[in-house]
Formats: sequence, structure tokens, C-alpha cells
Amino acid sequence: MPNTKQNPRPLEALVKDNLQQVKTQLLQLDLTALARQSGLLKRRPRKIPIPSFALALVALAAETVLSLERVATAITLTAQTAYSKQALHQRLGPSLRDFLLRIATAFFDQLGLPVKNLGWFRAFQRVLLHDSTAEPLPQDLADLFPGPANGRKRRYACLKIQFVCDLLSGQPLQLSLSGFTRNDQAAAPDILKILRRGDLVLRDLGYFVLKVFQQIMLKGAFFLSRYRHGTNLYDPQTQAPLDLAGLLRPGQSLDRQVLLGAEKIPVRLVALPVAEALANQRRRLARANRDRRLNPSPQRLYLLAWNIFVTNVVRSVWPVEALQPIYRLRWRIEIIFKAWKSHLGLRQLNCRTAPLLYLSVQTKLLFCTLVYQLCNALELLGDHPQQHVSLLRLARILGQCACWFAAMMVGLTIEAWVEAHLKNHLLYERRRDRINFYELLAGITHPLA
Repeated sequence: MPNTKQNPRPLEALVKDNLQQVKTQLLQLDLTALARQSGLLKRRPRKIPIPSFALALVALAAETVLSLERVATAITLTAQTAYSKQALHQRLGPSLRDFLLRIATAFFDQLGLPVKNLGWFRAFQRVLLHDSTAEPLPQDLADLFPGPANGRKRRYACLKIQFVCDLLSGQPLQLSLSGFTRNDQAAAPDILKILRRGDLVLRDLGYFVLKVFQQIMLKGAFFLSRYRHGTNLYDPQTQAPLDLAGLLRPGQSLDRQVLLGAEKIPVRLVALPVAEALANQRRRLARANRDRRLNPSPQRLYLLAWNIFVTNVVRSVWPVEALQPIYRLRWRIEIIFKAWKSHLGLRQLNCRTAPLLYLSVQTKLLFCTLVYQLCNALELLGDHPQQHVSLLRLARILGQCACWFAAMMVGLTIEAWVEAHLKNHLLYERRRDRINFYELLAGITHPLA
């Protein structure tokens, strides 16, 4: 391997080489086995090999708005045999969604990307980030994806995406789509399906569910969460209720074992003081909230001077000063969502039917996965330790190069890719009832006798 420190390769060469490696690694997966496990393939493929089918979907992952004919054309180019959009339509369904998620997960399993320094994560197998994001949809999808209602009971449609990934590798682990009415508390138990012994779960306050905390602990896993105000606390020895505000002294931290909620879950409670300016800002916002149900009590206003966490990670693993910077890493998933929405086309979905909507989201997840992997690889191969790769900037660059990305995945030049699409998509497929501009112009300039 060449010494990249003495002869650093240009960034464009690193990006191209790593994307070529992505293609090679994808084709090294047992894609046929993944297709069978998901139910997409039930017998031996007679026409389109599964690797060609999968590679075409990956190639189109950077597309803005997918259509059946665009996908069918990409499959035709990849497999070098004709494939119709009608045949593709028959493939749309839960099995295809499961297949695409299995590709993304298996892809990262194969990579085994190293982490430079595990530090405070040394004691854990994986660090699971779980969060959600929402996107408005056309109103005709309100039955499938119900959104919030206004005072006039007008029906809206909104897509809610629940996403779980591994913080250390970026590996996507779980994706679910629902309407907006399924809130984060209802989705909190979803993570139990993929949880393993030794995992650490990082989630925001929306997923604060005591019974789920119990299940995480029973599985031999760990969690770090903000404390929800009003949740009862008890002394582990006497079982007597604790007054949290009475335990806290201005400017001082607190680290002690407590029993949490009516379930009496044994957890570690840590309260860390914040700057006075931040505490005052929080109090102003709390008082300005128009929701009377959230009218802050004096006790609540006093507690806003601390960041308060609950966890089952012991002091010997995490000292007090570790909790705040660790919890701040949860924002990585917000950066992933921002990259996904702003630069990777999540807001440009094919909403004509629910199956096409699902396909749009899944292929964009694939692209986000590949960009995240590429970001990690470039960071690990970087020649300048003081300069780091921006996920958002990389996403913007690759999102603007969809044709180049697709052509490289399919194995064509950009010219050949564009030529194929001009040939297949430039002209109308059949005679239409409505005449277009050129037909109308011809009728005016050359009237029929």
C-alpha cells in the first residue's frame, strides 16, 4: 500500500476509488440469499439476476424523483436485457423494502470500518442512535399516513420515519414508516427487536418510556436518556419518595442511585449545572409557552438550571463529566437527517402510490448509507489530522452528481448513460388524447385543407 502521508492522493481520486470499492463490496454480498430471506425471490431468477436488480436500485439512489420507467431502464442497462415497468410494479411491496434494508445492513457488516478511538464507548458492542423525522405528503395519502389535524378537523397527510443506526459505524439497523399520529413513545419499543447484549441506546426525551427501560436492562443492554420532569424518584434503601429540587444545590452536580417511576427501576441519576445565562433562557421560554398544560411550577423553573440524565451505566465506566459530551453525540443523527433532507433528496418523493413512496424512501436510505460510509472512509484516510470531512458538504456534492454516480455504478460512461435515457424517455411513448405545443403550432402554420 502506498504511503499516503508522503504521496497524498487528490481528494477526487480518493472519492472515485472508494465509490468503486463500494460497488465491488456490494457485488460481493450474497444478494440472492438476502432476496430469499426477505421473500423477494421465491424461485430461481429466470431473466434478471438479483445482483443486477440490486445494483440498478443503488445506481438510482441519488435520483431526485423515482419513476417506474426510470428504474426499469436502469435495470435494463445493468442486466443488458429488456425489463418492463409492469414487471417492476409487481415487485413493489414489503419484500422489496425488507430486501433494500438488508442490503444496507449487510453492506456495513461486511465493511467492518475501524474506529480511531472508542474512549468512553469501549465497554459497549454498539451505540444505537434512534430518532424520527417527518415530511408532509399530498392529502390523498391521509388514510395511509395520517398527519396532525387542525381545529376544523381537516385531514392532513404526513410521513414519519423512525430510524436507528450505529453511531460508531453509521450502519443503518432499522427503518420504519408510519403516519405522524404514531408518536415517538409508541415507537420506543421498536428498538427491542434489534437490541443485543452490551448495546448502548441514545435517544431523546420523546422515547422516555419506563417499561422500555426495563426491557433494555433485562436484555443486558444500556441506555442514556434525559430525565422527564415529574417522574417519581425513590430512595433505593428506604423506598421513600425523593424531592429532586431539594437534593440539588445551586452550581453543584449530583450523582446518585435512585429508583425511577412506579416501576421502581434502579438507575443512576446525574444532574449537571448549566451556565446561568442558559438557565435563564430556558426559563423565559418555559414561561412564554402558551400551552397551559406546560405552565411551569417554581420547582420546574429551578430544575432548568441543570441537565439531568438517567442511565444504567455505572460510575466506573462513565465518570460524571462523561455524560454531557456523550449525550451531545446524539445530534449526529440530526446531521444525518439534515443531509438526507437537504442534499440527498428525501423531500423529493414519488407520492403517486404508497409502494412508490416506500421505494423512494428506501433507495434514498441506500444513498445516505453509501455517503455516510464514504465520509467515514475519507476521514480515516485523511492526510491532515486538523482537517475533517463534512458529511453535509459531501452529501451536497454527491447529490449534485447523480448522473455520474449512476453511470459509475452501472458501469457506463456518463455519455452512454445520458444517451440511453434520451433514447428511452425523450419522446412520448404513444399517441395521446391531448396535443402538445408542437402539434398545435403545426396545425396553425399548416392548416388542413
